[in-house]
Amino acid sequence: MKLTMILLIGLATPVAADLPSLSVLQGSQILNDVELDAMKGKFTDNGQDYYFGLQMQTQFIQDNGIQDQVSMQVEFTRINNQPSIVINVSEAGQIDNSQVVELDALGQSVGLQQRIQIAGDTNLAVNDLTLSQGRLDSLTNGVTLSLGTSLISSNGTSVFSANTGSLGYQVNLASGQATQGVNYGQGNGQLLQSIAIEGINHGVINQSTIRYDGMSVGTLSSSLLGRQIRDLRTIGF
Repeated sequence: MKLTMILLIGLATPVAADLPSLSVLQGSQILNDVELDAMKGKFTDNGQDYYFGLQMQTQFIQDNGIQDQVSMQVEFTRINNQPSIVINVSEAGQIDNSQVVELDALGQSVGLQQRIQIAGDTNLAVNDLTLSQGRLDSLTNGVTLSLGTSLISSNGTSVFSANTGSLGYQVNLASGQATQGVNYGQGNGQLLQSIAIEGINHGVINQSTIRYDGMSVGTLSSSLLGRQIRDLRTIGF
């Protein structure tokens, strides 16, 4: 750390008192911008074009031959110079706030958690995450989901949640379950990808895609999710 200024206030201090030792600062180093960016609190340019997007997609085929794809897209950006969040899902259905998406962090507080549980043979299960600069394409035939609501798909197999502390979806398979979502309880941000399969001849792929724009994350890109999901709290989510 570079010491640029020392301000000593000696009110009620005897004139002959010894000055504090600066030996503790010996060998200190200057923090670069990337390290400073990781610290609590951020500095942004006025009018910065800011964007953060998360797309979660699950593709699956079941032992009865049924195959489908479920998607949810969350975009955090500035609209009319105000921070805004837009949530779209791939399934039409009915609003039902009694439905809950379980996002059990199992004690982990931040970062990415991927879980796979399989009981049976000839099954495929993949959890995958990609992160890069840019913006997400619009979700084809997407249905807007309002903050604070849950939606159950028309076929009754998928539940989408935009409730506080539970942002994501759960797909109930014939012999299993696939879940993706963001758990940000206690101010932390965690992306969870979970697959549980019982039986045979199932294939499930959880794919999450993160896109960001208007910021430089350098070598600390892996911590981007936690930092930006925490920002949702600033707009009351």
